[in-house]
Amino acid sequence: MQHHGIQRRILGPALVLLTIQTIALVLAGDQERNVWYDAATQKIETRIRAAAASSTTGTTPPVGEARGVVLFVGDGMGMSTLTAARILSGQRQGNTGEETELAWDTFPAIALARTYNKDAQVGESSACATALVCGVKANYETVGLDSSAKFDNCLSSQTARVPSIVEWAQERGKSTGLVTTTRVTHATPAALYAHASSRYWEDDGKVPSPARTNCKDIAKQLVEDEPGRNLNVILGGGRRHFVSKVTPDPEDPDKEGRRLDGRNLITEWTKSHPEPTSKYVFSKEQFDDVDPGRVDHLLGLFAYSHMDFEVDRNASATGDPSLTEMTVKALRILKKNPKGFFLFVEGGRIDHAHHYNNAYRALDETLAMEEAVRAVLNEVDLSETLLVVTADHSHVLTLGGLATLRGNPIFGSDSKKSDVDGKPYTTLLYSNGPGHTEPRSVMREAGKDSIQTAGVPRSWATHAGE
Repeated sequence: MQHHGIQRRILGPALVLLTIQTIALVLAGDQERNVWYDAATQKIETRIRAAAASSTTGTTPPVGEARGVVLFVGDGMGMSTLTAARILSGQRQGNTGEETELAWDTFPAIALARTYNKDAQVGESSACATALVCGVKANYETVGLDSSAKFDNCLSSQTARVPSIVEWAQERGKSTGLVTTTRVTHATPAALYAHASSRYWEDDGKVPSPARTNCKDIAKQLVEDEPGRNLNVILGGGRRHFVSKVTPDPEDPDKEGRRLDGRNLITEWTKSHPEPTSKYVFSKEQFDDVDPGRVDHLLGLFAYSHMDFEVDRNASATGDPSLTEMTVKALRILKKNPKGFFLFVEGGRIDHAHHYNNAYRALDETLAMEEAVRAVLNEVDLSETLLVVTADHSHVLTLGGLATLRGNPIFGSDSKKSDVDGKPYTTLLYSNGPGHTEPRSVMREAGKDSIQTAGVPRSWATHAGE
């Protein structure tokens, strides 16, 4: 298999893995899979030689193999989001905020990534995730496929499938898991295990009828195919894509599943992963009862669709676990394996709040993910564990101001009013989205439901290209 050269290097030297997401995203020229693999392999080998030379002089730590890897993805967590979240974190602690450091600000290596897709200047989640975890640029709204696949075209995907880091980890005998606050079949986590010419094929009802014979929906791939069926931990939302249209949801009986084939993929998963070493849960109470020392496989689907934003989360026994709680339990299950583990964690709803121009929830979700990162730092041995925090793309949030004083509330207004219409404006703005009004309105309250002003009207804000 042609990916093995890069696989050995990705799952081997820990120092080099810090840059793999950048390598996967910045290459130019012929963008077919072998060119990507060869170029990345060459780049990694150069880094290994440089690191080895530096370690002999004492300027860097020795290059070693990572027994465990934890990859955090903040969906839509661009530079402006990081800056604003940093300030919010500090202000919540009673400080001015600008001087605050997030957990990853002190990591030993920091890099930038170009997030364009093969056919799009501004990246989209499923194609960006494919680049991130498969190392190959993909076309807009395709997942787990190289750029020979065309969107919504089943036949074009048959020879375009690319392996992911989950497959590479499983081939090396490592335990694997995914944790997300979105549906587990959503665009970003799907790249870990699925191959689909449309990110929207989350259940068979979304797959065009003529394509259903040759192309499986994403939920079915997760339960039936490798590497999805071999995942030790799957935690997130999206029950609706696993059960039929006549199956009521266990937490909201007025809602039913969306599958047309009559199958219950949750039941099928439990049959292939029998108790007591495997568990399926859908509430916090059930989740809390899971003993990671006794369970090797855990499927948790905590919401009909996406999980709630952290600020709205029901933390009672009948509610849902937090991203931090899911991450820690997943990690404790996976790290029992003496051969090591790979864990993917997504703060997926940062992106959704940005699409709504709801900066409060976007920043709060960012800080919820940061809490999970800090929890991981307390759970692992960093001498044998690689921890990467990145984003798949950015958003059109801006942080501006004219002589704005230090400590200005991050959801507040600039110290100067507009010199054109004489109105105040918030320092956090969006270039487009549902926050646009004519004439321009002024946000009066900085609450969790507040919508920031947007320059161009759109029902759903776009991503950003930086």
